[in-house]
Amino acid sequence: MVEGGLFITLYDKETLKLYLDRGIYGQLMSTEEGKPSAYSVYYKTMADYACCREGNHVFFFLKRGIYYGGQIKGSKEYGSFYLNGQNGPMGRKADAPLVWDESYRNRYESVNRDGVFNVDGNERCQHFLIQFEDKLDLAGKGITSDQLYFKLGEYPYPLPSNSISGMGFCTLTPGETNILLNLFKTESTKYIEPVSDEDVELTGEPVLFKPDLGINSPSEASTESHLEASLAANPILLPEELKPKDSALCRQIPISPFKPAQMDQADLCYYSENSKGEGTIPDTVIELKNKKAGKGEIMQVIRYLEWLEKLNRLYGVETEDVMMYLYAPNYTSTVEGYIPERFEERITIIDV
Repeated sequence: MVEGGLFITLYDKETLKLYLDRGIYGQLMSTEEGKPSAYSVYYKTMADYACCREGNHVFFFLKRGIYYGGQIKGSKEYGSFYLNGQNGPMGRKADAPLVWDESYRNRYESVNRDGVFNVDGNERCQHFLIQFEDKLDLAGKGITSDQLYFKLGEYPYPLPSNSISGMGFCTLTPGETNILLNLFKTESTKYIEPVSDEDVELTGEPVLFKPDLGINSPSEASTESHLEASLAANPILLPEELKPKDSALCRQIPISPFKPAQMDQADLCYYSENSKGEGTIPDTVIELKNKKAGKGEIMQVIRYLEWLEKLNRLYGVETEDVMMYLYAPNYTSTVEGYIPERFEERITIIDV
C-alpha cells in the first residue's frame, strides 16, 4: 500500500517528548455531550484521523522544526484510530474506556471529570487517539521547516503542508511524505530525545475504530464533514468504483493556485503507485455533497480540472489521467449539461 503521512502541529517541547515517548497522539477538542452541531469540528477532525492507515508516517511540527514520530499502528482497511472515553458520540456508542488522560499534566487544570481539563479557560478532551511506533530509528530526529518548504518550492502548486496554517494537523500526500523521509535520513539537523518523565500513561487497551461504530449508510450523515469522515473511515460505504485499492487517502487537498486566503480544496483524494507529480498529484478526486448538487457543485469540479489542465500545459505536470467524481444524494436535471466536452470522460456523477 502507498504510504502517506500525518502532519501535526504542537506548541511545546514537553508535549512533543511525551507523545514521542509513549507513541500516542490525541488532538485537544471540545467535549460533545450530544449530537455535534453543524459548527462543531468533531467530524472535521475525525475525518483526518479517518484517513490514517497502518504504516502511514507521523511528523510533528514544533515552531520552526519538524520531527519524526513513527508509523501508525492499527488497520490497513479502515480508519486507523482509537476511541478514548465517552465525551463524544462515537466513544459513547462504543462504550470506550478512557485510557489516555492528560488532565494529570501540570500544564492543564483538571475539572474533576474523567478525561476533561481546562486549556486557556476552555474545556478540552481527546476523543480520538493514534498509536505509532518507530521502525526506522528516526524518532526524535528533526529538520528545520525551511528544509521542507525549500523542497516544496520546486512545485508550482500548493500541497497540504502549505495550507496547514490555523489547523491542528493535516494529511500529507505520499510525495510530501517521501520528501520528509529523505530529509530525515540524509539531512537531519535537529534532535529531541524521545523520553518523557511525565506521569501520563496508557492505562488500558483502547478501542480501535470498526465499521459498525459508524453510520450504516451515507444517507445517515448529518453534515458534509460527517459524510467525509464516515467514507474515509469505512470505504465499504462507497460504490465499488470509488473504493481505494492499495492507495493512500488524503483529504482537503489544495487543487488551485496559491492564494492569500483559503485555497480551493478537494474533499477526498487517492494516491496509488501510478500517481503523478512524484506522488503529489492524486489519481482520483472525490468531491462530496450531502445535499442536492447542481451548477455550483459541478463547476467546482470543473475548476479542479481546469487548474490541472493549466499545470499540464504550462509546467508539463502529468495530470491527464486524474479522474473526478461528484458524489451527492441527488442532482438538478441540468447538471450534466455544464460539463465541457473535453472533460466528459473525466467527470463521473455518483448518486449516494
